[in-house]
Amino acid sequence: MPKYETPPADDRRIWDLFLTQNYQGSIIVADEQGIFAALNEAPATIVELARRLALDERATSVLVRLLASLGLLVPREERYQLTELAQIYFIKASPFYWGHMMRAGASEWHTSTLTAALRKKDSANTGGPEGIPKAAGTGRSSDGWAEGKISPEQARNIAASMHSHSIVSAIAASRHYDFTGIKRMLDVGGGSGCFTIAFAQMHPELRGTIMELRTMCDVAQTYIKNGGVADRVDTKAVDMFREPWPAGYDAVLFSNIWHDWNFRTCTWLAQRAYEILPSGGRIMLHEMLLDDDGAGPATTASFSMLMLLATQGQQFTFGELKTILEKAGFKNIEAKQTSSYYSITTGYR
Repeated sequence: MPKYETPPADDRRIWDLFLTQNYQGSIIVADEQGIFAALNEAPATIVELARRLALDERATSVLVRLLASLGLLVPREERYQLTELAQIYFIKASPFYWGHMMRAGASEWHTSTLTAALRKKDSANTGGPEGIPKAAGTGRSSDGWAEGKISPEQARNIAASMHSHSIVSAIAASRHYDFTGIKRMLDVGGGSGCFTIAFAQMHPELRGTIMELRTMCDVAQTYIKNGGVADRVDTKAVDMFREPWPAGYDAVLFSNIWHDWNFRTCTWLAQRAYEILPSGGRIMLHEMLLDDDGAGPATTASFSMLMLLATQGQQFTFGELKTILEKAGFKNIEAKQTSSYYSITTGYR
């Protein structure tokens, strides 16, 4: 395979199209669970709304933020209220109520999974000791890492899927992030290895290790060889939740990893990274960031909904990531946008 090159058109529109899948089901469930009706009675914070309707707070947060990004809710000093659009079309007493038609052709998986998450039938919020996650037991894509077991076939399929949606942002990050001072990088949960491969291709002085489960490492080695960087990129089979992490790296990268886990587990991951880094070393979080108020962009808010439905996590604002990193001891935290939707948030030990 030749060196990774930037495609002539970026992937923003592809992400936009892909993540429209969550809009319809989210509106239906918000209607069915009384969110529109409750906010029509009185604006509320996410915590207040969740308590008022006896809903799970994390799931409510993801849903409310998506609805706000779609122009149906608006935050005012952390309290959400209906927009005129929602009042006209999603209040049952309105002569223009659209709820009946909105249900036509809806995805049963989206509506049933989101309803279960809101109604606390979802075990994804539970965790083991010190933030180590437990498998949700609902077929979520994050369960393999939570259990430390992924079959060879699953590994091939996961790597192919993750590579397809990450390669463009990996190339962009390799060109738009400042790698000064990074000689050895540990890519935690690196999947196919496309980020480390792209970084190594662009920066000949950089050496990297993809830390993954054994079966994922086996698959990544093929991508590394095809990327022409086998002399500078290797793999290390480690169960990140149960085994010691290797040291000797001046940077630790997590790309599309933290959004798989809840805040408690992400705090645990930040602490593990801090422990193995030297003074001056850095943590790098490659994620789609929500706006500061969490109410957009719509594609990122929808990606957060997909994480709620398919993993144990959600997308973050920069402020939320900064709080987690500071709690672990990192300093001088900053975010750099590297592609259409993605940024790398960096903290230093």
